[in-house]
Amino acid sequence: MKRSTARALGVLFPLMLLTAASTPEAIPLPGDRLFPESVSIAADGTAYAGSMTGGVVRASMKTGKAELWIKPGAYGAGSLYGVLADKRNRMLWVCTNDFSARGLVVTGADAGHLLKGFDLRTGEGKVSLPLPGEKPVCNDMAVARDGSVLVTDTGAPQVYRWRPGATALETWLSDPILNAPKGGGLDGIAFGGDGNLYLNNVRSGELYRVEVGRDGKAGKVTRLTLSRPLVSPDGMRPIGGLDFALAEGDGHIDRVSVSGDHAEIHTLAEGVAAPTGVDVYAGKIWYVQGQLSYLFDPAKRGTTPGSFRLTPVSMTR
Repeated sequence: MKRSTARALGVLFPLMLLTAASTPEAIPLPGDRLFPESVSIAADGTAYAGSMTGGVVRASMKTGKAELWIKPGAYGAGSLYGVLADKRNRMLWVCTNDFSARGLVVTGADAGHLLKGFDLRTGEGKVSLPLPGEKPVCNDMAVARDGSVLVTDTGAPQVYRWRPGATALETWLSDPILNAPKGGGLDGIAFGGDGNLYLNNVRSGELYRVEVGRDGKAGKVTRLTLSRPLVSPDGMRPIGGLDFALAEGDGHIDRVSVSGDHAEIHTLAEGVAAPTGVDVYAGKIWYVQGQLSYLFDPAKRGTTPGSFRLTPVSMTR
C-alpha cells in the first residue's frame, strides 16, 4: 500500500467512525398518542420525554433508538408536564397532573397534582409529593446547587422546594409579581450561571429573575425587559452563562440572552407546531411538540397530529 493511500485511509477511517457515532438529525418517538409536553437530556446522551397520556419514553441521542421506559400509571403518575433528569439526586423528576375532569384519564394515576421522583437507573418510583395550595398545577423543575428541587406552580404565583430527604414540599417563593393578569401562569424554570433562578409565565409572556442567597433562600424578583414580546413561553433550559433555550407555544424556538435587567430574544426556528419542551445537547437545542389541543379541544379530540419527534435546531440562526 502506498504511503499516501495509507495516510488518506488514516484520515478517512476516524471520520467514518465519527459519522457513524454522530447524533441523528431527528429522533422519532414511539406512539401516535404520546403528546410529549417536556424533554430532559442527561449528560450521557439519554433523553427522557414525558407523555400527557401517561408514561415516560427514553431515547438514546447517540443511536436514535427510543422506547417506552416508565409505563402509564406507574407509581401513580398520570398526565406528565415537566420531566427532569437529576444526576445529583439520581432521580428522574416528573410533574404529574390530574386532568380527568377535562376528559383525560390515565389508568392507575393518583388524583391531584404531584411531584414524583423515579430512580434514574431502574425507573422505580421513590418520591411522591403533593403540591400545596387550593388549585395547583405542577409544571416544571430545576435543581439548585445544594441539591434542592424547585417546582413551578401554574395555578398560583408560587415556587415550591423539595430538600433531599424531605417528605413534603415547602413554599420557596410566593410573589404576586409572578401572576398573569388572570392569575397564575408560571411555567419554565432554569438556573443561570450567576446562580440566580429564571422563570417565565406562559399566560403573560413575562420573564423574571429571582435572586438566590447564599443560604438558598429566594430574594428580589425582577421582571426583565424583552427585545420582543414572548407568546406563550413554555419549557426553558440553561445553555450556559446567562443564555437559555426556550420554546414559545406560538411556534418559536429561541435562544434567550440576559444582560442586566434585559433579555434579548434570538429566534432560531419558527412555524413549529405547538412546541412545549426544549433541552440542550451536542451544541444544539432539541424540542418536542406537545400538541395539547388534540387532547383538550373537542373538535380535535380523538384525532392525532401524526408522529412525534425529538427535533434539533442550531443555536445560531
